[in-house]
Amino acid sequence: MAVEDLDFLATLANTTSVRANVAGWDWPVAPEQQRDWLEKAIRDPRNHRLTVSDLATGKPVGLAGLWDFDWHNRTAMAPIKMMPGATPKGAGTDTIMLIMAWAFYEVGLRRVHGTILDFNAASYGLYIRRCGWRVEGRERESIFRRGAWHDLFRVAALRSDFDALPDAQEYVERVCGVQSEPSPALLVNQWQAPEAVAART
Repeated sequence: MAVEDLDFLATLANTTSVRANVAGWDWPVAPEQQRDWLEKAIRDPRNHRLTVSDLATGKPVGLAGLWDFDWHNRTAMAPIKMMPGATPKGAGTDTIMLIMAWAFYEVGLRRVHGTILDFNAASYGLYIRRCGWRVEGRERESIFRRGAWHDLFRVAALRSDFDALPDAQEYVERVCGVQSEPSPALLVNQWQAPEAVAART
């Protein structure tokens, strides 16, 4: 995130359809409040928020990242917020897959988690059907939205869930770079016949 994203982030936070579909709740924000929020976010070691930008235009279209880090258990939340009508097709899936690759192969986490409201079919399809997450629990009538109480799904993905996805390696390479293959000569030099090992023991 950067200072130039503040107006967009304030608009995203105040967009009614975005506010209605996320589990967290807060008062609407004024643009000048976003600067204080950004300064606090940058200093917070338990959170790392990123602006999602359209590759074609460079314009911001959403917010993603990892927050509420638990370093001992190597886990963090991995939610996203995307601006309705401004997000290219497939950007949600691309964002979640990149965040997972980053979390598992760069940051070193073993688990990412989040929440989905029971009426949010788009997020359910995105996380569960397309990105390999699993429903781990359901909190009954725990979130108040649109004048009614709604259930909240607790969802998560392990590194093994991510690795099982067909495009996982492509996303790892996008985040970490292409891993060079060791030369055959090096492999031959490192290998020893079982008889040689037995002779030394």
